[in-house]
Amino acid sequence: MRSDYSWIYPSHTDQTGDRAEPIAYRRLYHGIRAAILDGRLHPGERLPASRDLARTLGISRNTVVTSFDLLTSEGYLETRVGAGSFVASTLPDRDMAATHQTGDQRNASKTKERPLRLSQSVARMLEYQRRFPRFRVARPFNPATPDLDGFPFDLWARLLRRAWRSPDIDLTIPDDPLGLSQLRHEIAKWLRQSRGVNCDADQVMIVSGAQQALDLIARALVDPGDVIATEDPGYEGIRGVLAASGADVQAIPVDHEGLCVDLLSNTSSPARIVVTTPSRNYPLGTTLSLARRLAMLQWAEANDAWIVEDDYDSEYRYDGPPLSSLQGLDTHNRVIYVGTFSRVMFPGIRLGYLVLPRTLIPAFRGMRGFADGVPAPTAQAALAAFFADGHFCSHVRKMRLRYGERRTHLQNLIADRASGALSIMPSDGGLHFCTKLIAGHDDMVLQEKMVKAGLDCRALSSYFHDKSAENRPNLPQGLVLGFAGWNKNALTQSFGELITIMERIS
Repeated sequence: MRSDYSWIYPSHTDQTGDRAEPIAYRRLYHGIRAAILDGRLHPGERLPASRDLARTLGISRNTVVTSFDLLTSEGYLETRVGAGSFVASTLPDRDMAATHQTGDQRNASKTKERPLRLSQSVARMLEYQRRFPRFRVARPFNPATPDLDGFPFDLWARLLRRAWRSPDIDLTIPDDPLGLSQLRHEIAKWLRQSRGVNCDADQVMIVSGAQQALDLIARALVDPGDVIATEDPGYEGIRGVLAASGADVQAIPVDHEGLCVDLLSNTSSPARIVVTTPSRNYPLGTTLSLARRLAMLQWAEANDAWIVEDDYDSEYRYDGPPLSSLQGLDTHNRVIYVGTFSRVMFPGIRLGYLVLPRTLIPAFRGMRGFADGVPAPTAQAALAAFFADGHFCSHVRKMRLRYGERRTHLQNLIADRASGALSIMPSDGGLHFCTKLIAGHDDMVLQEKMVKAGLDCRALSSYFHDKSAENRPNLPQGLVLGFAGWNKNALTQSFGELITIMERIS
């Protein structure tokens, strides 16, 4: 038996490369385990008695006993009555260092041995990774940032506490994959009143956001090779989720009347689904005309297809009341309505909803049980109370007024200081608007310069499906400018920086 075992008690870092474990028995455990795996301790080798090892290492006997017990329970050691503790004889007597490396070493080794194999689903999805910069703190002019200072977080905290003060069984043992009943009733009532959606609570499914809604829709209704039609330009995250299903995602142009419905007949095969933002195209802000809405509904019925209506921020319309939904015109139950609370409240709430045709409810309920079960109920309960107590409607009214003022302020800045460089595109609502570049700038070059200066400004051309170098000269050049998340002073200062950058590269 060896006389010195001080090397099995690491003092700074364990063999996994992590920071030192503050609990003594875990440090000893990691040291012995590493020695077994890399071959310094051989199968069948006897370890010192716990008292002797404790004395050698200058630690308590309880520390050694606890460490030995853990190693024995995991199969690294075995005990023999009257003889002591031994390295398990069932372990192979060879150098296992190649299999016991730090995480980075192990990953690098595997990468050299063979290429990483991902599923086709993930590979298709990653082709549509977001190419926009990420700022830890939201900066002008991010188009999806609401005014977080305007949200009543103190009230929200009280509603969360109230939900748990005397929770009912729906919170402690939730069992409905569609979500909390109270919240579904409130959402259905709100949608009937404000958006003209024809629905009852049993048609509403709570999800973690629009992305999950689209993922569930694709799983339920799309087979590999099916065609899904999306708007061009449009949100790239939509295409990534849908592509993961194995669908052939084909872009349909958008003009001043919205998606060109007549071009749906030009897809390689009849589309199984068309995903549209009829209230306001993202990012252009174009509204789908009534004639095209009716034509799309006729097309869906004739082709046994589904329409996914993504209504991402319809609460904020500044030139009149909110538009009625496409779903409200549907008499053949072909429309699946998708909404989210990320923009009207705050992104971290991670709650959205689907309004399903009744024929799809059993399939979605069953599928959701296999996907992620029941959505976390606490935030749902707080949101239901936020609706029931009148806070939601009050918040929307307050923010619509505030956002409208900020929108006008930014439009006036452009008119006063940049009318020769930027032309505002028509849009009646939302948290952003688009501008066309008049002076011939390349919007992707401009975006890069602005990001370096700390401005989260988006190039309009980046939202188009085909961004290849050959097609870039044909893409509209412009900027997508969000205004909702910043007060007038911040918008004025940031716009001044934007103008300075444009002048430098003119």
